[in-house]
Amino acid sequence: MMNRFNRWQAVIFAAIFIGYAAYHINRKSFTYLMTFILDDTNLDKKDLGIVTSSITLSYAFSKFASSIVSDSVSPRFQFASGLIIVGLCTLQFSASSNITTFAVVYFINGLGQGSGWPPCVKFLKQWYSPSQLGFLWSVLSASGNVAGITGPLLLPYLAVTYGWRTAMWCAGVAAITIACIVGATIQNKPSDVGLTLNEDGEMSKSAKTSEEDEETSESNEVSKQEHDVNLLGKENDKMEAERTLESRNEKSDSGYAEPEQKKDGLSSHTKKSGKKDQLLNNDRIKRRKSPSKNSARKNALKSLKTKDEPKRSTKKDVFGSPFLWIIAFLFFMVRFIANSCEDWSQLYLVQEKGFPVTIGSTFLSTHAIGAVFGSISSGYITDRLVAKHGILKRGSARYSLVIMMFAINVCAIHCFRSYVTRESSLSFVHLLAVLMGACQYSCFSIYGVLVVEHSPSHLTGTSHGMCALFANLGGVMAGYPMSYLSKQYDWSTVYLCVELASLMSLVTLLLTRNIPSTIGRRGKQRKD
Repeated sequence: MMNRFNRWQAVIFAAIFIGYAAYHINRKSFTYLMTFILDDTNLDKKDLGIVTSSITLSYAFSKFASSIVSDSVSPRFQFASGLIIVGLCTLQFSASSNITTFAVVYFINGLGQGSGWPPCVKFLKQWYSPSQLGFLWSVLSASGNVAGITGPLLLPYLAVTYGWRTAMWCAGVAAITIACIVGATIQNKPSDVGLTLNEDGEMSKSAKTSEEDEETSESNEVSKQEHDVNLLGKENDKMEAERTLESRNEKSDSGYAEPEQKKDGLSSHTKKSGKKDQLLNNDRIKRRKSPSKNSARKNALKSLKTKDEPKRSTKKDVFGSPFLWIIAFLFFMVRFIANSCEDWSQLYLVQEKGFPVTIGSTFLSTHAIGAVFGSISSGYITDRLVAKHGILKRGSARYSLVIMMFAINVCAIHCFRSYVTRESSLSFVHLLAVLMGACQYSCFSIYGVLVVEHSPSHLTGTSHGMCALFANLGGVMAGYPMSYLSKQYDWSTVYLCVELASLMSLVTLLLTRNIPSTIGRRGKQRKD
């Protein structure tokens, strides 16, 4: 039976899976209902491009900003509030009719969309162990693909039956409802519900017991430090006594002596008392000039604590890590490759190779199926590799699968560009679609795991946000620049560029497979 911790893990994952699928459907709702909107309004193709570009640009920069913000705010609040904003924008879109309102509302929608994925990263990092991270990351990434399969079927059905405005309205209401349920259900981290996570991703002990152990450990450490300080104090006292004795000897050697007191009728006891009082006065003067014993002990204790305190990585350390920039570059390339295949393969097959439109549509469907399979399987396989080899300081155990996948991707794109003709077998064409989808999205998923896995816990949002920004810029490069290139030359030239980008990514992976993989301050291997 599932224990309390496992039940919370299941609830958290189910909630963010459904919530992120709602984010995706509301982001693509305009695309799914585009033909119905064209028939009902006065928009043309140029207007459609303005609307889609508005959300692409705002989403790219919003996701980056939200990733940085996620290190400082509650991921539950960020995830739920972003989904509410997205739902409200979809409702407003369903009630609008002109291009200006469409573009503005969709731009705001993109700003809200940026709050979807960064909190998911924080939830995965806080609730699950490193051995589970790759597989669950891949499954969660596949929620967008699942939404991409159900959305184009469900929303057009509602549009045919009740109209596109009703279909859009339903998507918005569903997003707001899911946001409220998710916000009331999930928790930021295990300690919020009295649980802790051990290295195996299982419930280790209650938060109370953990805190008691931590306090005991801190108490022992403080006692040890105070013991060291007491020793220092005793040594200081000893040194001070030795200095006093030396001072007496110096005075005695210099011929210092009290005048004869017998004539004044004073006893020898009075002589000794006078000398003692004079020495005490000298000691008081010295103590006033030198710091007190208590302040010396405080300074010693403070220095010991500072020495034992580990230094945390800063954002400057994160941005100065070469491994982060390598992953960001690979993110850019794989998103450029995947978006180019998704956006232009249908037109390539229809306009240049002479296939019917239905074959172009099924090619996209099989590409999406391969993406789901690649995302999930890659996470599971690489988790087994990490469980066997651990998190390495140089490279990663996940690198071997990424290199293999990109080698297959290069071969698949080359065959798609060079050997697919109108006479080619449909099975061969769809096999290439599955291979490209599986390879591209498995690499995309693993890159996300790598950047989170090798980043400090308190800066995972910042690290992933930087890489996500590069990925979205890669998606932008796959849009208008590639369509312009196709007008100047042809679609084969476009896929030549995609093939070269794949080859460049493969070479980068081979050259960087053994570089230091720590993102942040380099030192002892992190356990966080």
